[in-house]
Amino acid sequence: MKNFFLIIILFTLTISCRAQIYPLRTFTQIPQNAYLKDTNNELQYYVGTWKGTWNSKTILITFKKITNQYNSNLKYYKDLLIGKFKVEDSNGQILFDNTSISDNDAKITGSGIRKVDDKYSLGYIDPDICNMMGSILINFTNPTKTQMLFTFSDWTDIITPDCPYYNASPFPEPLPKSIILTKQ
Repeated sequence: MKNFFLIIILFTLTISCRAQIYPLRTFTQIPQNAYLKDTNNELQYYVGTWKGTWNSKTILITFKKITNQYNSNLKYYKDLLIGKFKVEDSNGQILFDNTSISDNDAKITGSGIRKVDDKYSLGYIDPDICNMMGSILINFTNPTKTQMLFTFSDWTDIITPDCPYYNASPFPEPLPKSIILTKQ
């Protein structure tokens, strides 16, 4: 009988210790070690390679879904997108290419769907350009979800004098400020 109660107690503890799962669109306080999961498979529409042209440059961005990623700052797990990109000029010369870096080192990392406007928000950090940072918003522009608006706001005003590009004119422009991307 003791063993039976011990088994029941252990079983109850095991179930209660598992991470609670919340949908991706949870906009309330998330408890530690919870899992913000893409339960409605919303991220799948972003996954794949997208192409666009701006200022005589072509960009190819590949978005990939990462599941159950732990965020040490927020102290919970979540599904998110990462992005890797390649930029070429009109002569085919590669200007930027981070497509071969590991997923853990991706320069574009998703943070989630915004409640205010239903856009997916991502962050950009580029150690190759003096830790250039910025925020990215993406949202679909057609019902078939084959085109998206990509908007990038950089924070180059944080670049310090020890950066080789400090006061450079023109400053490297790895991402467009605003562009319509088409799914390939």
